[in-house]
Amino acid sequence: MSGSVLGPLLFLLYINDLPTTVEPTAIPIMFADDTSIFIKSPNNTQLEKDLNRAFWQINNWIQDNLIKLNLNKTYFIQFINKSTDNLDIQIKIENKLIAPVQETKFLGLIIDNKLS
Repeated sequence: MSGSVLGPLLFLLYINDLPTTVEPTAIPIMFADDTSIFIKSPNNTQLEKDLNRAFWQINNWIQDNLIKLNLNKTYFIQFINKSTDNLDIQIKIENKLIAPVQETKFLGLIIDNKLS
């Protein structure tokens, strides 16, 4: 038997206050050891500002709690509709650009940026 039942429970208790660290514009969704942040903004300029603020707040929380963020597994997806374009948004953590993706796996579903 590998692993333990107590390990995941302790991890969840450890990160339980993470959602309180982000601004009200960001909605964190946590499942096991994955965290997704949803942000809705009226325009791309505000979206970029809100995303960078949320990543900065989360990164500070991570550092304060002695956790290491795997930047190779950190990315963002911008959902668009027919009237909006996918613009060049730059999100940075510790001077490293976070890669944008066109699709992602979320709770077992593959979702693309058009939600199709």
